[in-house]
Amino acid sequence: MPLLHDFFRPRSEHALTPQAMPFHRLTLGLAGLAALAVLGGRVVSHDAAPTPARRSPAAVQDRYAGRLPDLPETGELVVYAGAPGEPALDCATLRQGRTMVALVFGQSNASNTVDPGYESGRPVYAFADGVCTKARDALPGATGTKGSSWPRLGDKLIAGGFYDTVIFANIARGGSSILEWGPGGRHNAVLLASLDALAKAGLPPTHVLLHQGEADCALGVAAPDYADMLAAVIDQIRSKVGPETDVLVARTSQYFDLVCGNAANPACYKTCPALTQAQTAAADPQRHVLSGPDTDRLVPYSDRNDGYHFTAQAADRFAEAWLPLLARSEAAPSRLQ
Repeated sequence: MPLLHDFFRPRSEHALTPQAMPFHRLTLGLAGLAALAVLGGRVVSHDAAPTPARRSPAAVQDRYAGRLPDLPETGELVVYAGAPGEPALDCATLRQGRTMVALVFGQSNASNTVDPGYESGRPVYAFADGVCTKARDALPGATGTKGSSWPRLGDKLIAGGFYDTVIFANIARGGSSILEWGPGGRHNAVLLASLDALAKAGLPPTHVLLHQGEADCALGVAAPDYADMLAAVIDQIRSKVGPETDVLVARTSQYFDLVCGNAANPACYKTCPALTQAQTAAADPQRHVLSGPDTDRLVPYSDRNDGYHFTAQAADRFAEAWLPLLARSEAAPSRLQ
């Protein structure tokens, strides 16, 4: 049976080189945190009760200091640099007609962990390190070397008459927590630098898409703390892209409980409704913050290729679920074909 820390390095994300860090010391601590996430998570209330003051990002970071495993950036946790010899395209010439530019971040199901083999058949491109390439499995800039849901979404958006061109900048990191994307976190600089790089390339994002939450459910991050850190991330994004860019926050928390250990047993898959409620509560259409798909409901355990990650069928369904959510964009026709 895999160790509990393998949630953060599941089979498709195992490093290919020996690890220096003694992860076994995390096993009991993470088991307790996973249980607390399910049993003790606070539900975000929509009642008229007074709203507590938002905790500062530093205070939230301090509360969870030492809980996050220091994952090595090797094996399937390395950032994919792109296929050798892939022709570089002039990003400036790609933005033609109605163009969607989406920055994607989050954890492994937003990166390259889908069953591989998909290649976009339409004008869908990937942006990474200032370079544009044709979108196909896998997308450079994110971790993993398998497949991605995003080229599928790009094809569907163009086929549906939403856009003429779609460009994805994917910086998702396997196993990452909202604590790592927020101010003071180890991926925060990547998020901010990527927004700057898109602007410098003449590709200011029309959308920012976040799919993240499974790690925080397993770690036992309290819903109010998750909400405060998510709000801080959105504030930072807003400071970079302005008030009109749509920020879409998917709802997700499901993880495979390795203490339970039976991938064929539905009871071994845990969710944190308090976290998905916090993700839902972040939506504010007046501020162009919208709710994305709820993959706890959309992708059951039977559609996860290794207990964690989406099959090709699930990736297609995930991509389809974004379409009505993106339809409200002022840059796209409000119709599906």
